[in-house]
Amino acid sequence: MSSRIFLYSAFFFVSILLYDSYQRTFYDVEPQVSQTMPETKKNVEKKASVESNVNSDVENKTLNVSSEVINVRTDFLDVDISLIDGSIVKSRLLQYKRNFNNEDKKVILLNERESGYVAKADVQTPDTKSPKSYKSSQDAYYVESYPYTVTLNGNNSEGVRFEKKYVFNESSHLINVSNTIYNEKADSIQARFYTILQRGEDTDSNVMLYTYTGAAFYDEENKFNKISFSDITDSNFKLQTYSSWISMLQHYFFTAWISEKESDQTIFTRRVLSEDIPYYQIGSLSNYEIISPNSSKTFSSNLYVGPKNVSEISNITEGLDLTVDYGVLTFLAAPLFWVLDKLNMMFDNWGIALIMLTILIKLLFFKLSETSYKSMAKMKKLAPRMTALKERYADDRKKFSEELMKVYKQEKVNPLGGCLPILVQIPVFIALYWVIVESVEMRHAPFVGWIVDLSSKDPLFVLPILMGLSMYIQQKLNPPPTDAMQQKIFLALPFIFTILFATFPSGLVLYWLVNNILSIGQQYVINRRLSV
Repeated sequence: MSSRIFLYSAFFFVSILLYDSYQRTFYDVEPQVSQTMPETKKNVEKKASVESNVNSDVENKTLNVSSEVINVRTDFLDVDISLIDGSIVKSRLLQYKRNFNNEDKKVILLNERESGYVAKADVQTPDTKSPKSYKSSQDAYYVESYPYTVTLNGNNSEGVRFEKKYVFNESSHLINVSNTIYNEKADSIQARFYTILQRGEDTDSNVMLYTYTGAAFYDEENKFNKISFSDITDSNFKLQTYSSWISMLQHYFFTAWISEKESDQTIFTRRVLSEDIPYYQIGSLSNYEIISPNSSKTFSSNLYVGPKNVSEISNITEGLDLTVDYGVLTFLAAPLFWVLDKLNMMFDNWGIALIMLTILIKLLFFKLSETSYKSMAKMKKLAPRMTALKERYADDRKKFSEELMKVYKQEKVNPLGGCLPILVQIPVFIALYWVIVESVEMRHAPFVGWIVDLSSKDPLFVLPILMGLSMYIQQKLNPPPTDAMQQKIFLALPFIFTILFATFPSGLVLYWLVNNILSIGQQYVINRRLSV
């Protein structure tokens, strides 16, 4: 039984990965919220108001708006703003390279031309038309002092003026966007504020490393919920809420509209088509407010366009750090990342921090591992007797099992003693797997020598080969299987895992290699002690 430990462990490891991926794909994306309200008179009026908005022309068309743009460049962001309606139609993250070896090409997040990815904040009023375009005092802004404000102005020839302001801060991926409507008419008007994030399908996903791409929102009652593109296709989502934020997530990066003040809002989603190409929208809408003659009203929200950097997003608003998606094992992964981050602060190297974390985890499970390795060492000593029994009772499996259990009882060996402690540790390994995969902090983080990026595969495949070799050595320290077919599978595992891990981020492979080396050392010492 103990000879199958590696088979069981590998099977259990893959099973948890598949289950976690299944949860992410089919369950985590289901928003667990109440989407209906009692049909009181007040709620019926609210519902009608929401329906009129969601079915309006603004929300049911794609946001293709960038015929003329202005450019704003800060130390962290390089954005294009459309002069048609003030949408942000492109954003380059100047602190993040698209590829490790190319300083010039930066990560592009919002990108209307390539993926239909647009962020829009605007005012809607049934009493007057929106301006056909906006004007700016400059075509380009190169920001050197902060905070810096870029202003767009628009008129509609009906006595209503519109003003948009974008406030940029130093060393920040957060943009404050405000919309002011000036009523210069003789009559009162109504206005409400809405924000939309739109994007197309994910074309850059990694089949080997599944990460979520789609919409998400957060509010005080329902907390964090994801709405996948498939959910948006199946049905339009609508939720009346209070104090919330909406977002579009992808691997390492995301965008989010964050309310500047607490207020009643309606969150909605839409799937829209442009030339038969699907685009997905998530939006947030405020209630109508009255603007008296010769007065104005300002609506504002914050747009985050940047990385899932925990230290940056944790202080912006409640729940924003949940965009770092560790899946069902978040309760384990979040503390692991906290420790990993502190270790990196000490050593200023994510690779060394990962090695130190592996050692700490090994120390934490030292007693469990010791129990496992003692059991395997005893089983190895019994291997010749087990082989002899198998040969003697080759034609009688029942008799073989009975005699084998007698040997276990005589020698006081638990055949599962080596397996269970290892299985207990696997959820921790899976949690660390997602920490490495999801943490943008490890993206393009160098280690030593040829390993210049812990988030990508080893370019020379040295770590995967060493990992496969360490797995082979570890097998030799364990009792061999008595079954010939199991022996072949057992011998093939190091090669299979070497090929599999050759495609994984080098940070993951480094963790498994260090863990295997520590396990080999511990098991070797225990085997020597029991053999004396």
